[in-house]
Amino acid sequence: MKNILIPKMNRLVLLTLISIGLLVSCKPSNESKKAKTNENKNIVVKELKDEKSFDEQAIKIDSFVLAYGKVASSLDYSKSDGTFIHVDAHLDDKEHFLLVEEEFENPSSHEKGTKKYYFQKNKIFKTVEEFLENAMYKIRVSYYAPNGICLKTKEKTATDAFSIEKKKFIAVPKFVCNFDKALRVLNQEKEFRITFQGFVKAKDGEYMIVGAPGKDAYTSALRVSLQDPFIQGIKKDEFSYLNGTIYVIYEKVREMNGFTYQRLIRGSWDKL
Repeated sequence: MKNILIPKMNRLVLLTLISIGLLVSCKPSNESKKAKTNENKNIVVKELKDEKSFDEQAIKIDSFVLAYGKVASSLDYSKSDGTFIHVDAHLDDKEHFLLVEEEFENPSSHEKGTKKYYFQKNKIFKTVEEFLENAMYKIRVSYYAPNGICLKTKEKTATDAFSIEKKKFIAVPKFVCNFDKALRVLNQEKEFRITFQGFVKAKDGEYMIVGAPGKDAYTSALRVSLQDPFIQGIKKDEFSYLNGTIYVIYEKVREMNGFTYQRLIRGSWDKL
């Protein structure tokens, strides 16, 4: 495959249990930057000539995703204060981004919801945010030019999820939905890099904790179902491996009662 951007994606695993090594041929050109976020931020655009075609393309992507379902899933990351983030990347047959979905919860800002990033030719053309903010439901939609400039933003709010569907969108100042964090989650970079943080035992089994070092770091739990040589080797001298960079292959498991967890398939100190 040529012009590969994300060499670290071999740490992801498809929900269909097919492991993939690489995602996209180039970095999304409209990855958010402060300059673009702040550019013309107070301008309200009420009419967008191509808005209908943007929406139609997003609907086509939604249909394709439902029909083919090729997904690369990140780890579930959380903090002790309840902060949470998870990202799914829906791919085409060439493993390019079509739709990236981010699920998040931020107790400090009282926000919880999802963000959807729609791609065409590896560039974000539409984002849809649905979230609860200070007990108010909000849906915010933004449209983008190929160079990443926000063309229009519209939103609607309501006191509950049912009544928001009846509300009409109104144009608001342009808002760029930042994709940087979601990309770092997928690539396990910076605050989302994973290192060995120990084992914990729970009623339903034993878990390996991975994540960035530090008291307020993002971490993730992987259930250990097989005591293979890799796991046995760590347990012989667990302290010496603490904070060591680790590479994992895993799968998301959903039990009949609806309980979900991440199961460790394989771990290594070398890239898999």
